Amino acid sequence: MLLFGGATLLLSFTDSDNDNSVYEDVLLIDYNSETDWNDCVKKGSSEWGGGCLNYGFSEDKYTVNLVNTCNNDVDLMSCVQRTNDQWSCFYRMDMQQSDTLRAYACQGNGKYLKWVREAGDIKTKFPSRKEVNEQY
Repeated sequence: MLLFGGATLLLSFTDSDNDNSVYEDVLLIDYNSETDWNDCVKKGSSEWGGGCLNYGFSEDKYTVNLVNTCNNDVDLMSCVQRTNDQWSCFYRMDMQQSDTLRAYACQGNGKYLKWVREAGDIKTKFPSRKEVNEQY
């Protein structure tokens, strides 16, 4: 997990020998925030396989469902890594409690990242997809 101006990042890895096991590494750097907004968004579930527009059904599709578990609204950016090491990124603004973001890659490798900030906090910038691809 990396902090981008108050947002946090979670790295998640799936054990290739056991598709049901996911390992998450977290690093929190908190500069001026009293609230760790990353704690508000939890992985509700993840799954392999499913339909994709350009691929039809793909066993390589990886989907992660991220849920806001806090009473506060949050903005969320999540990226799922494809097998070519590039990232597909998704956004959900003003997520209320229990709202879910489904992020996926049609040809995924089981890794995802997330950045969370207080809803409407335009001072805290999410990285661009280019920055995500260059840095991760």
